[in-house]
Amino acid sequence: MSRAKSNIILRDNDIIIYRMNHPSCVTSFIRCVNLAIKRNRRKLNIICKCEKGTIFPDACLPISALLQSYKRLYNIEFNVIIDDDKYLTKCNFENPLDLDVQEIRKCKYPLDKVFMYSSEDGHQGQIAELVQSYVNCISRVAKCEDGVIEGLIWCINEVMDNVLVHSKENTGYIMAQYHSRKKILAICVYDCGIGIYNSLLQGNHKPASEIDSLTMAIQEGVGDGKGQGNGLYGLFQIVNDNNGRLTISSGHSAIMLRNGDLKKFSNNVTVSDKNLGTIVDFQLDLSKKIDIKKALKSIGGFDGFDIRIDSMLDDNNWLRYNVYDNCSGTGTRIAGKELRNDVINTMRRANSPVILDFSNVQACSSSFIDEFVSKLIVEMGILDFNKLVKIENMNDFVSHLFERSTIMRMHQEWENKNQDV
Repeated sequence: MSRAKSNIILRDNDIIIYRMNHPSCVTSFIRCVNLAIKRNRRKLNIICKCEKGTIFPDACLPISALLQSYKRLYNIEFNVIIDDDKYLTKCNFENPLDLDVQEIRKCKYPLDKVFMYSSEDGHQGQIAELVQSYVNCISRVAKCEDGVIEGLIWCINEVMDNVLVHSKENTGYIMAQYHSRKKILAICVYDCGIGIYNSLLQGNHKPASEIDSLTMAIQEGVGDGKGQGNGLYGLFQIVNDNNGRLTISSGHSAIMLRNGDLKKFSNNVTVSDKNLGTIVDFQLDLSKKIDIKKALKSIGGFDGFDIRIDSMLDDNNWLRYNVYDNCSGTGTRIAGKELRNDVINTMRRANSPVILDFSNVQACSSSFIDEFVSKLIVEMGILDFNKLVKIENMNDFVSHLFERSTIMRMHQEWENKNQDV
């Protein structure tokens, strides 16, 4: 993993970061800080010259977390200087977000943010709420194929929980980034703990080497005895079924899954002999189905329970979708598209018809209602729409816009089909 060695350099008291787009950047950063410590420098400038297109979670998150770890372990003072680009400021690169459950619940867009979570008193429920926040957000921003959101629930839950159970650290970090052009969701989780090798040595499994510990960790039932040992196994199975990407770096070693092939590396550097650190970075293609039952068959499957969906179901197994409560606004096409995506994803996951409840929606724009409901009719087909969707509590003003936009949308679709003939 020696790619792009010049992405991060040490110059006197300055560590200059040009890119954060590859796991090798993390190794370069650790090497620079360790060298500065060896030279007895305790005040360092972190000068970020990265452009947004060169910042990915697999480097941005670990480096952000490492700033906190070095402060705690070595009493290093960092002066973070961010040149021009606002992305690092907005994602809380310098000061990761440590939110309680209620604050997380209010966070409608958790992507592109560095979060920390903890097992300390007062932090209970952070993992569950962060997972729910990510799932709610993805359901709005992209139409996902079958099994994708269930796969995300499993992967995020298990990887975040692993940190608090196995790393001997009470703090973990997570960041997610969505690439809309490719429909790829990238998620990275980091801790500065004892590493997977040392964790497995405490259980019944005794890996011969650090690299062996990583290949063992993705096998069924392998753990340190504190759990069932299926977290990373399930993650590997789900990512592989999706033909996604997975990188697990721990201590000096790493494994990478790409296009079904597993590669191994052993030239990373660490913060210290006690703080080996672990990075779990995975990418899922939201446009490719995931067969959850197949991926997790040998470990009993996964029900993908979602408290939000469960609260929508009525006694007749219909989803009551409150438009007002779920929308980010009723004035733009973007807001309409988000709701359309969310309704389709929610219906697919629950395997239930839906009632679109327009209570409290007093007004909206023509573009919003067209993007939300009229396009939903076209996408589903009018017969399936009439069978699977009910509209309730729509006032006269919104109803007029809906009828008008639907007629125009259906006419446009009819003309487009005739042109294709």
